[in-house]
Amino acid sequence: MNVPVQSLTIGGLFVGLAIPTFYVARWTMEAVKKKTFPEWQQPVGLVAGLAYGGIAAMCTGGLIGFSTGAITLLGNGAGSLAMWGMTGGHTTLDARTTEVTLTGEGNLVLLLLTVTLIGAWKGMPSKMRGLAKKGVVAGVLLGLSATLGGVVAASLIPAINDLGAQIVGSVA
Repeated sequence: MNVPVQSLTIGGLFVGLAIPTFYVARWTMEAVKKKTFPEWQQPVGLVAGLAYGGIAAMCTGGLIGFSTGAITLLGNGAGSLAMWGMTGGHTTLDARTTEVTLTGEGNLVLLLLTVTLIGAWKGMPSKMRGLAKKGVVAGVLLGLSATLGGVVAASLIPAINDLGAQIVGSVA
């Protein structure tokens, strides 16, 4: 079960960048207008979703790989349509350059993060849940980008793979 979408177009990159940009702009204007900062749950939900989505984007198979492939496919399509409609430009250029993936041990850590997210989901405030969903979408799309995804692939994914290897080595 795999949707083989390992490439991110400029349109998908636009969607991935637009989500956090929108909320940072909104929170900044709220802070200026009301002279208060947003409730802590809002940025935490978005950042947690971004982190999870970026890690999940490096999963190549199974239900999580299928889901990230579907998110990428829809993000590429929606972003390309939006960019073409607003600017008339071409958006088919691939923005992904790295092929780093999770190992079996890294997938163990991803599944533990998934269980953690599912377990915490019911207790999250509704605003935090909504932003976490949007953060996951943005994280998947940005996790496939050459720049941010390259940082995730070069630093975070090897660390997750190593953590998984340590867990397997100490438990098994």
